[in-house]
Amino acid sequence: MEDYTKKGSVTPGELRLAGMDLLARREHGSAELKAKLTKRFRNRDCEPDLVEQVIQQLTEEGLLSDERFAASRVRQLAGRGYGPSRIRNDLRQQSVEHLISDTMEEAFDSEVDWEAEATVVYKKKFGGAPIEGDWDARQRERGRRLRFMQYRGFGAEVSQKLVNEDDRGDRSAEDAE
Repeated sequence: MEDYTKKGSVTPGELRLAGMDLLARREHGSAELKAKLTKRFRNRDCEPDLVEQVIQQLTEEGLLSDERFAASRVRQLAGRGYGPSRIRNDLRQQSVEHLISDTMEEAFDSEVDWEAEATVVYKKKFGGAPIEGDWDARQRERGRRLRFMQYRGFGAEVSQKLVNEDDRGDRSAEDAE
């Protein structure tokens, strides 16, 4: 393991090696890699221009790519059950928002059916359990389920449709009679 705590100024070779170590583990965006390298060498005399130079060199060599990072991140989050809104927000936080429209389409081999993805996530969480009880209890449960789907990044229309399918309303009282 490399010792990053030693004193003195940082060499371009050390920065490049640290950057390649990080890239060997997983894809990184250029902004994320810059932040990590700056943090790693914060106790040493590290010029910000030197970090930029190393990042530019890694990009030119094809070792660092914001496009690859964004596509990888989209696939990763979609695989975890997150919807398009949450994925877009995450890409904005990772400073690759300029790639959002291209990346969302290119990350998958075929068109993603977000409604089907939302259904899978909803059924996994709630298992098709009906929303029952008096009006207040049903409204609380509906709100809880809608907030979950919104947090996951799915649109209000598809979330509302899924919740409406499970809401038994007053039908549960009629069935008991």
